[in-house]
Amino acid sequence: MGVPMAPETRLRPHGAGKQQLHATALRLFAHTGVAGTTMQAIADEMGVTKAALFYHYKSKDDLVLGVVAPIFEKLAAVLTKAEFRRGRQAQLNEILTGCVDLVLEFRSQYAVLMNDPYVSRLLARHEERPGWESRVGSFIVRVASDPADRIPLMVFIGGLASPLGDPAVAALDDAVLREQFLDSGRRLLQIRRRSAGESTTA
Repeated sequence: MGVPMAPETRLRPHGAGKQQLHATALRLFAHTGVAGTTMQAIADEMGVTKAALFYHYKSKDDLVLGVVAPIFEKLAAVLTKAEFRRGRQAQLNEILTGCVDLVLEFRSQYAVLMNDPYVSRLLARHEERPGWESRVGSFIVRVASDPADRIPLMVFIGGLASPLGDPAVAALDDAVLREQFLDSGRRLLQIRRRSAGESTTA
């Protein structure tokens, strides 16, 4: 006969804890959408009680924000790095490579969440959204003082998630996706390729 399971054993997710919770939530979000996924469904999929999820997050909205938070943290780091580059070409190249690498690092989050209407509505009312938009907007104005020149950069940043919504594109490996993203971005933003040994601070 097996050893009885202590009541608290099912109160927290096993394994990687919050990382496992995020992975399970993303899998269900991809299958039924964020709006169609309940905290109970996530708990059932993980084999834990719903109380285990509330140990990490107070609500589904908090969980969704927790899943997307690393994307915005990485974006802030990319913007900071780009702001320290000298010259428009260097800044554009930094934002291009930084954003492409961000999308590939968090491709599952991007593919599932960034095109989801529920997530869009949630982010629209998030208290930190004005800060995010101001930071991105300030960078765009800095590298493109002419409003007409801002359009390609805004299209690039805003459209990065769209290709991952195509299952055939999403199935491509990271190396192929990265090269295609970078090539498309360079053509759209009119960024010349750096020659070997050329300084990235120039």
